Amino acid sequence: MIIPTIAPEGMPRPTGREGHALLDVIWAHFNNQQSWPTFDDVDRKLYAAGLTYEAAVQQLCPALLRGISSDISRMPQGTDQLSLTIAGAANCNDAAPALDVFLHMVRTAATIEPHFRPSEPGEQPRLMPQDLRSGSEAEPRRLTREVMFTAAVLGLQEPCFRGGSSNVKGLEWSLAYDRGIRPFADVRHLNDYWRIREQAIGPARAEADNRPFSHHPESMFVPVPVAVPAVPAPAAQSTEPLPVTCDLHPLIAEVAADRYNRGAYNDAVRSAFQAVEHRVQTLIGSHEIGERLMGIALGKPAPKITVTRSTGGSLESEQNGMQLLFKGAMLALRNPRSHGPDAKDDRDEAEEMLVFASFLMRRLDIEDEKRKAAAAAP
Repeated sequence: MIIPTIAPEGMPRPTGREGHALLDVIWAHFNNQQSWPTFDDVDRKLYAAGLTYEAAVQQLCPALLRGISSDISRMPQGTDQLSLTIAGAANCNDAAPALDVFLHMVRTAATIEPHFRPSEPGEQPRLMPQDLRSGSEAEPRRLTREVMFTAAVLGLQEPCFRGGSSNVKGLEWSLAYDRGIRPFADVRHLNDYWRIREQAIGPARAEADNRPFSHHPESMFVPVPVAVPAVPAPAAQSTEPLPVTCDLHPLIAEVAADRYNRGAYNDAVRSAFQAVEHRVQTLIGSHEIGERLMGIALGKPAPKITVTRSTGGSLESEQNGMQLLFKGAMLALRNPRSHGPDAKDDRDEAEEMLVFASFLMRRLDIEDEKRKAAAAAP
């Protein structure tokens, strides 16, 4: 009888054999491919083993598994990537070397952070492979490129870090961090890391992450009493959710798609709005940033770029509104993710923010089209 690996006391664990099997399938795929599997990959392997995803996922929680909705009635798309948290990996066989190196990464980053001096405002320190090799704390035999890469990919989604980058072809990686790494400076064991992690994300998020995946009951939606409308409502109204799909603007997909697909939602959103900012800088030839940049580019009386479609009496209203949208995107969405500290983004909300960034980028296409037309005119 094979006894499945379980995480240390104080960390979440699957509640049954099927849940362990689901985690093991994801971990085995990652070890073989150096990339997280898609839902289709996982679903087929479970089915071949005589198990079902629907039964297995109910034995897990978001603190173990990322890439799906907490409401399992919303099935993942076939190409959605499923990934493990540190706790998820801790419940898998052969994960110990990567987890040891991950803890070494955390301690190393916490040691470097107080001494970091940015070369430009807003720059974050980044942990690189050479930072680990320069220390003597971890066992050299465990600091292989493969193990370091695995540990770094796990770290990309952990709240102690602020995203980063990875390249499977060269097993290259980097992890961004800020002052939020400081509470983790002395972690030596996984359960210590997890305890500090839950303090860092807050009790509400920790409680939600430890709540098992389940079908959300209809009773969660409480009707709000309203006055009788003056005009009768239609006899029947659909209560089905509205499925909305759209292709992201190519310039947004270029910088955000890979980050989003590997679960680095915060990094994907930050990169998307930085791309919008950079395009505005290029269009008006300015080195200003953020809200001030948008005021210069879109402010009255003579906006430097055109992002409106209205004519006549609605033009001024749309000009004012678009300026506020671009400014608000910088203030509310770009800045918190560029300067931190901030919480990790929820997958669904990150998707909505990427759609908003795509909308802003398509409005900047209007200016490009106008310039191309002017250049082509005799």
